[in-house]
Amino acid sequence: MLTAYIKLILLQIRNLSRGFSLVAITFILVAASFGCTQKAQTGVQLEIKNVQSDSSNGLYNLSGITNLPESSKIAITAVRYLSSPEKQGESQNSDVDINRSILARQIVQVKQGKWESQLNLWQPATDGTLQEAWQKNDAKKMMMADDEVTFIATYDPNSQSLNLNGEKIEQPAAEIPQVEGKLIRFTNEGQRYVQASVAQSINLPSGKTVSPQPQPEDVNGGWGTRYQIPATPSVSTASFVAPSKEKPSTTAPLNPNQFLR
Repeated sequence: MLTAYIKLILLQIRNLSRGFSLVAITFILVAASFGCTQKAQTGVQLEIKNVQSDSSNGLYNLSGITNLPESSKIAITAVRYLSSPEKQGESQNSDVDINRSILARQIVQVKQGKWESQLNLWQPATDGTLQEAWQKNDAKKMMMADDEVTFIATYDPNSQSLNLNGEKIEQPAAEIPQVEGKLIRFTNEGQRYVQASVAQSINLPSGKTVSPQPQPEDVNGGWGTRYQIPATPSVSTASFVAPSKEKPSTTAPLNPNQFLR
């Protein structure tokens, strides 16, 4: 676009008189270049600038920049794509044919044009073996995993009225910018959202760590040990008053006050 615009200006310059100054020509070219550059930068900008491993336990630190308003919420997701051994090397025709595993996800907020996130891609098995989420599924263990993990940053205008815990909050419509630019994507319902991604080669986890403590949701299909009836103590803790060993001083019948002793 810039090249065509400059050619048009040069053609107009040829038609001008010979006395047209070189300074004026230079000014026109600079203005044209600046105008095209400004137009190319319009729209929502969202970029993943850095992906760095934090440790050997699958922790990754991500950071990026954006021109979204302050406190805008961005979903950061780590995805590994999977494929069946018999379909290895075949092209996928649609999203329905694509198998993917979400390794981690976090909602972050924009702070002064920047955002930061930390994702844990690995989860320990019951024996402490490090693995990714899809490796817990026996049906997916036979699938071929892609060599790369794709990190995705998504800005959805329709989810800005929710806080980081997913609760509804009031937010003026003026604070939600118009979604425009080259990063625009569309849902199946035609709603716009913004998405940026970057892929990085990450090996599958190996090694072991401390075995995690079993959680109630891991037992009895998530019901825990509620099926067990607590045992009733065999010894009663009730206290009894020892009978009085005092003998009556006379053979006369006891009066009512003596029955309380």
